[in-house]
Amino acid sequence: MSRSRRRSRGRIDAYGIFLGAAAMVLGSAALGIAVNHLSPRGIPISAPSAEGEPELSLPMPGGVVRMALAEARAAFEAGGALFVDARVEDDYREGHLPGALNIPPGEVGARLPDVADALTSAEAVVVYCHGVECSDAIGVAERLLEVIPEPVYVFETGLKDWIDAGYPVTEGMEP
Repeated sequence: MSRSRRRSRGRIDAYGIFLGAAAMVLGSAALGIAVNHLSPRGIPISAPSAEGEPELSLPMPGGVVRMALAEARAAFEAGGALFVDARVEDDYREGHLPGALNIPPGEVGARLPDVADALTSAEAVVVYCHGVECSDAIGVAERLLEVIPEPVYVFETGLKDWIDAGYPVTEGMEP
């Protein structure tokens, strides 16, 4: 094989490798987007809609009901609802709704025995996390349905919306 032919073949191999890698990246991205779109806990890909249009929201499983900020505030003021913060302990410690219990998704099973009485005696259970982009509240709410009757509410816009509205927040590990 001549020298020029070997050089040419080397460029073709590098070009083929590049095309193959690009195809793998694009294929993986397309598959990821498709799975995310079809998943009941998929993450919104685009920004919230323009004013006047409905805000993006995550799909809710059966028995879980979406709650808006005004409804969450009314439930908080009425005093019969138990709020559950589904964020990790460090985030909870930095600030949470007064009286909210901390039950992160990975600790639901371990914490349920300690909070079962509070959950079953509450007029309503409202689970929240950071905001609409966070699906942890939905996962925790779904797990709580194993021990309490429907519905479990998810305050979908979460702590971010609560703070933006100027509502009370408390710090530390105590509810």
